[in-house]
Amino acid sequence: MLAYVFSHRAGPGADVAAYEEGLRAFHESLAVARPRGFVRSLTYRMAGGYSDWYLLEDSAALDALNAAAVSGGRAGPHDAVARVAADGVGKLLSLAAGEVELDAMVETRFSKPPGVGYADLYAALGRLTAEPGAALWRRMMVLGPPPEFTLVTRSAVELPSEMRPEAVSRTQL
Repeated sequence: MLAYVFSHRAGPGADVAAYEEGLRAFHESLAVARPRGFVRSLTYRMAGGYSDWYLLEDSAALDALNAAAVSGGRAGPHDAVARVAADGVGKLLSLAAGEVELDAMVETRFSKPPGVGYADLYAALGRLTAEPGAALWRRMMVLGPPPEFTLVTRSAVELPSEMRPEAVSRTQL
């Protein structure tokens, strides 16, 4: 499972209520005419902006999503939001452990400490990723801004300070 995550905010002077309604309309239009490999998408409101999560079966689905997002019945809703969006940046994440639960409302972003191998990191986080609704996502091929990991959970978690964790609450639109 992959997640293409697009972070953005409403630009200066934008009507936030209309912006959010436009986001809802876009995701609804995507769900109606599902591109190949597309699982689901939604937007979260977060401090400072929004985060769109597009769940995909595999990396080949990126091409289909990219084409579908700006064509057919999705073009109008996409363009309406894109005209007033600002500071957009995307990243590609791979599910490393746990289960996808879109109702989980805390993202803890963190970095792998220097000298720690991936297998050791995953083992150390095993207690957390075994919790219901917890998912550990790893940035793929340095596609997107750091940090490398995002742990999505139902409630806040404590991670060691050497991981430089940053917890962010999110609310589903």
